[in-house]
Amino acid sequence: MPLRETNFVEYLKQRGFKVTRQRMTILETVFGSREHFSAEQLHRRLVDEGHRVSLATVYRSVNVLVEGGFLEALDVGGGQMLYERVDGREEHHDHLVCVACGSIEEFRCDEIERLQEQQATSRGFEMTHHSLRIFGRCRECAKDGRREGRARAPRVSAIPRG
Repeated sequence: MPLRETNFVEYLKQRGFKVTRQRMTILETVFGSREHFSAEQLHRRLVDEGHRVSLATVYRSVNVLVEGGFLEALDVGGGQMLYERVDGREEHHDHLVCVACGSIEEFRCDEIERLQEQQATSRGFEMTHHSLRIFGRCRECAKDGRREGRARAPRVSAIPRG
């Protein structure tokens, strides 16, 4: 069993949760992709692959994965939550979120990281982690003149197969 699965099983047992086939399938599916996704998109993918799992089970499992540090929740506005895996090997990154189409672009900027750390330190604040989301319109939406609106599904958030 890979270390990630072993850690998840240990986490579930410590919290008094059962280790179920559904939870393990959800973990495998989540870590089979690098894309951002919603709980609904994850559920749709699981059902399309023939797994019998309810949307409520997906939501509960996603919450357990977030609480355990296996997933990071990303509030993209409009009441929509997206998730991305946390595997410890990736560098911290921030997000550009398009308010018109819902696309998400990841970026890393050492200068922003340095400034955030400097601001926390200068105020005697011990930073444990942070999240930066910049909302606006992506290049394509700005060019097409699309305005802010509730995006139905982010362009990059579908969980691709294999």
